[in-house]
Amino acid sequence: MKSINDRILNLTLAGALGAFTATSTLAAPVMPTFQTTDGNGDGMISLQEFQAKGGVEQAFLEGDANRDKRLSSDEYTKAVANNDRIKADKYVDDAWITAKVKTLLLKDEGVKGLDVNVETHKGTVQLSGWVNTPAQIGQAEKIARSVEGVKGVSNVLQVKR
Repeated sequence: MKSINDRILNLTLAGALGAFTATSTLAAPVMPTFQTTDGNGDGMISLQEFQAKGGVEQAFLEGDANRDKRLSSDEYTKAVANNDRIKADKYVDDAWITAKVKTLLLKDEGVKGLDVNVETHKGTVQLSGWVNTPAQIGQAEKIARSVEGVKGVSNVLQVKR
């Protein structure tokens, strides 16, 4: 049977992930219309035109059904959907990493309850705030690096004086 602390931590993780996901998805920019994106007016959209309006190359390639390196109106619709999915996945990944690192820091007896702020951007975790000892700085970084998906850690934690 799970302890009450495990249940609270799981609920906290789920709530944080939901809040980050909702906020990030609502804040994501919307791709412009086909006509707006077609900068040269040739009725097709090149990779350069797609990227100039915030599109991701992977989404363009997935949308280019006939592989002619240009998007028709129908292909553009698919590419925009792929672009939204790819961008949302990145936000969700960062939110999940942040929530997971915070949860592990709370569970760890060595750093539990300390004033450690966690933010994640493109897989890089930033740890900031205050700890009681230099050893806690290293332990917090070790915990952050242990989370799947973390590409790097920027540790600017400081010891309280």
